[in-house]
Amino acid sequence: MEREEMLTLTNVHKIYNEGKSNEVVAVHDVNMVVYKGEMVALMGPSGSGKSTILNLIGGLTPATKGTIKIDGVDTNGLSNEEMTNLRRDRIGYIFQHFNLLDFLTAEQNVVLPLLIQGIPNYEAKRKADMLLRELGLGSRIEHYPNELSGGQEQRVAIARSLITTPAIILGDEPTGDLDQASAYEVMSMFRRINREQGQTLLLVTHSEEIGALCDRIIRIDEGTIVETGLEEN
Repeated sequence: MEREEMLTLTNVHKIYNEGKSNEVVAVHDVNMVVYKGEMVALMGPSGSGKSTILNLIGGLTPATKGTIKIDGVDTNGLSNEEMTNLRRDRIGYIFQHFNLLDFLTAEQNVVLPLLIQGIPNYEAKRKADMLLRELGLGSRIEHYPNELSGGQEQRVAIARSLITTPAIILGDEPTGDLDQASAYEVMSMFRRINREQGQTLLLVTHSEEIGALCDRIIRIDEGTIVETGLEEN
C-alpha cells in the first residue's frame, strides 16, 4: 500500500541577504519527504541547515524558492493568517530555546494553545496537568520558568507542543537539555504517541543514539540533503 506524504519539500532554497555581498545560502535545493505516522530524525553538523529547515516547514521564515507541502497543503499559497491557523491547528513546535512565557506558570504555558483553540479552561487545565505529570513535572505545575531547571523548562516546552495533539510535531533538539535517562523517557513518550495516535514527528538532533530511536535518519550537510534513509536511495 502506498504511503501518504505528511511533509514534502521540493527544490527548497533559503538565501539570506540575497543578491548582496554578504549573501548566505543556508539551504540549497532540498528535496525530502516525511510520511504520515513516521518518526524521523534530521541530523547534520552544526550550521548545516537543520534548524533552518524546521523553521521553513513551520512557516517561521519564508523559503526563497521551492515548495513546501504539509498534509497536501502548499504553504506557499497561504496568507499569514492561514499559515498561523495551520501552525496552530496542525503543527506542534518544540523550540531549541523553549520560548516559554516568563510571566506564566508551567501549567499556564501548556494550557495556552488550547485556550487559543477555544477549549474551556477547566478542560484545558485537566489535560495540561495530566501531561505535565506524565513528564515528571507534577510538583512543578505552579512554578514559573525562572524557578525551573533547563531540563524542566524543556519538558514544559514538550508538553506545550503535544497538548493540541497536532498532526506533525517539529522538534529542534527536543532532548538537548535533558540527561540521558530523561532523554530516553521523552523519546519513549514520543514513540508511544506516534504509535497510539499516529502523529508524525520530525526531530532535529545531534545525538546518534537519539537518531537511532527513530524510524529513519535524514542527513543534511552544507544545506543539502545527503541521505534520506529510504531504501530506494
